[in-house]
Amino acid sequence: ESSLCRPPPRTSNAATALLERMYTCSPLGTLSYACDYGRSIMDSPRQRDTRSANPGKDKQVSGTNSNGSGSSRERDREKARGVQAKDGDEQGRPPRPHSKREDGEGTQGVELEIDAETLKEQGRRRDEQAKRERQMAEAESSRRKAEDQVELDEDRRAWAEEQAWLKSIDQPPAWHRRLWRTLVWGREGEPEAPPRRFLFACDLGDPISCVQLGPGGACMAGSVQGRIWLLAGKGGGAVASAVPEPGVKNAPPPPRADLLAGWSDEGARGLYLDDECGYATFTESCRGWKRARPHAQTGNVRFRDLERKNTQVVKHVLQRGSWVCVLFPLSTTLVNVARRELIQRQFKLFDFGSSTDVAPCDFDGEHLLLVDRSRVGSSPAFYLVYLEANEQVELDDMPDAPWISLVKLWGPDCILGAVGRMLHIYDFKKKQLRHSLRGHHAEILAVDARHHDTIASLSSDGVIKLWSGTTGACLRTLCVPGANFFLSYPYCLCMQENRIAISCDEGVYMVELELLTDVV
Repeated sequence: ESSLCRPPPRTSNAATALLERMYTCSPLGTLSYACDYGRSIMDSPRQRDTRSANPGKDKQVSGTNSNGSGSSRERDREKARGVQAKDGDEQGRPPRPHSKREDGEGTQGVELEIDAETLKEQGRRRDEQAKRERQMAEAESSRRKAEDQVELDEDRRAWAEEQAWLKSIDQPPAWHRRLWRTLVWGREGEPEAPPRRFLFACDLGDPISCVQLGPGGACMAGSVQGRIWLLAGKGGGAVASAVPEPGVKNAPPPPRADLLAGWSDEGARGLYLDDECGYATFTESCRGWKRARPHAQTGNVRFRDLERKNTQVVKHVLQRGSWVCVLFPLSTTLVNVARRELIQRQFKLFDFGSSTDVAPCDFDGEHLLLVDRSRVGSSPAFYLVYLEANEQVELDDMPDAPWISLVKLWGPDCILGAVGRMLHIYDFKKKQLRHSLRGHHAEILAVDARHHDTIASLSSDGVIKLWSGTTGACLRTLCVPGANFFLSYPYCLCMQENRIAISCDEGVYMVELELLTDVV
């Protein structure tokens, strides 16, 4: 063994050939003069070339091993790591290009060809990704066009049905009705008949309980059995801008109404519309929807859950704008449905007596108007409640109090009371009658008193009158043909800017007026 590790002696040519043959045919591979049995059997071509080109270095390493300093396995591992770092790192990055002195020009040409193929493959993948993105965009555009076409067809169908309905009720009245109108309206002239739309149709046992107009031409309505409708389409909902002009071919139809909520145990008590959402207030909760189709629901607020310790049952719910007044027997809560704000008040409805005799009439955000019919044999008593201070004032000098059928709060210091065909404006701070509005030829059914200077009233003959609250003069007289009021429901009237919405036995009509400087 020691003789194999030492360099062969200088012998004859035959002996030298025999020794070289022994080294070549060794099972451990080609043996050098400094044998290293710890070296890996399979060497890389570069290691063999380096070893054959530098035999002196192997001799130097062999001398080191023979002296016992260092380990042959560790040196081989370091060599292997050096070669691997030279060809490419452990993370899979491509090896750096070799110089001409190390590998020659042939190796550099092969690597340049590989880089060109890699760039070509990357470009092909980018083209495929761009093509897929274009296909996805085209598919999305096609889907949206198909949905828009479906919506357009539905709007046209609804518009055709609405026009057929309006045409069927636009028949000329009978001769006796024309004679009656001539006798009644002889001095004043026929009332105006502005363009109108029939928005929502109600059922016989489910009348409209509230109507609300909003910005952008939107309109909302609710029924006694909890159904909610919303008109907020592309045309804004206004009559003049939505109705196609005559002679224009393929004109887009006006938007149709959408049903937001179906039948429920709770009836609609109030509505509110802003620029983005619509809110409906029910007996014990409030729900909201987005105005844009498909009208996603924005949330649900239950009034009984506003306080953790509240176990009372809601008695009455009134709404003016975004503020809702929720009356419990022993407490009162004001809720802003748009901002989700909550304010507690100290007013207790139980202090006034039984809820069957005492009922709220109107709410304007700060005041609450109550009527007490528990007095037998006398006129009902009206009370004005200041919710913030929890103060009650009895209105004992209301004009024609025993015959008042409708009461509304108007402005900071007035109350409107409807008595048959007449409407009183009563100043409760000064305790005097300001104006008595006369001009209707039928019983007044609904009043809108939300504007600070204009009052709107609706009578059972389908006539709408606009009054100046300051002077008491009648500004305009309108007529809604086809609207009937035979079922004695609590009808609704809502006015905003140049639009007026009314509820009747058939559903909801909306008319649009020409803006005047002295109206609204």
